[in-house]
Amino acid sequence: MPETFNLPSPLQEVTFPPITDRGIRLLVKRDDLIHSEVSGNKWRKLKLNIEKLRQRGNSCLLTLGGAHSNHTAATAAAAEMYGLRSIGVIRGEDANMSNFTLSFARAKGMELYPISRQDYRRAREGELREEFHSQFGAFYFVPEGGANDLGRMGCMDIMKELGSAAADRVFVACGTGTTFCGMGLANLGQSMIYGVSALRGGAYLMEGVRSSLCDLLGVEAGEEILSRMRFLDNFHFGAYARITPELTEFMRSFFRYTGIRLDPIYTAKCAFAMKTLAEDAENDGLQVGGYDGETWVLVHSGGLQGIPAMEARYGLRFYEDC
Repeated sequence: MPETFNLPSPLQEVTFPPITDRGIRLLVKRDDLIHSEVSGNKWRKLKLNIEKLRQRGNSCLLTLGGAHSNHTAATAAAAEMYGLRSIGVIRGEDANMSNFTLSFARAKGMELYPISRQDYRRAREGELREEFHSQFGAFYFVPEGGANDLGRMGCMDIMKELGSAAADRVFVACGTGTTFCGMGLANLGQSMIYGVSALRGGAYLMEGVRSSLCDLLGVEAGEEILSRMRFLDNFHFGAYARITPELTEFMRSFFRYTGIRLDPIYTAKCAFAMKTLAEDAENDGLQVGGYDGETWVLVHSGGLQGIPAMEARYGLRFYEDC
């Protein structure tokens, strides 16, 4: 490994009254501290793909992503570390190629190629692979968000690292469902894992997780794992990259109590869902006070590199006055 990665990532106990005042012990799995440029679940989803690439003797990695994609930025940084050529196929021919994320990726040596949204959908479904090989030569392909079997396997380490924490409930944000699925695969049964969708209409993500688990393990074993997983799709705040004053204030409140910054697209929504369940156990089928004495874990899956773009979009500073 060319640089030192902070693994296993730290597990930090925090006090956040909306949760901890209800008798819940709250821990944050600080995957955001794994690396300054390849942080969170991004490294977990890339590491086995990079190992496979190198085993095959490839020297070029091609991936897909949006104009503000955490995955694109992390892939560019990881490729530079390993001395790899990296190619980023970017959604939308009108994408701002000089924004914070894509400027960072370019500075890391990534070659950026914007394509139409229609062609991007085709690329995501594998239809343009031969065209890309004709244009770019040989490459190893990593799908959008690192969403493949190796990405899922890499995310199994989250639950393995929790180990003796004996968490009753673990919360993680979902963009592709890859991390959620990997965590489910490694769950030994003592934890209930909650996947919180960052997308409006993200229920299809759970169907993808169900299909992956049942394909990998068989229907009976897959359904057994799924019985310890819950998917929450009503905390998207209107859309994938949309925020509200309520969410902004929640982020600031969480930071004031814990000193931990959340990103507005993924981890803030996940933490807000966690708070909501803590405040109303009946939403989880329990009696009032039903969580007392439990240990909860919030997986901080990174995403902080996306904050500047969101601040520019909404004309605010999330943490400036905290």
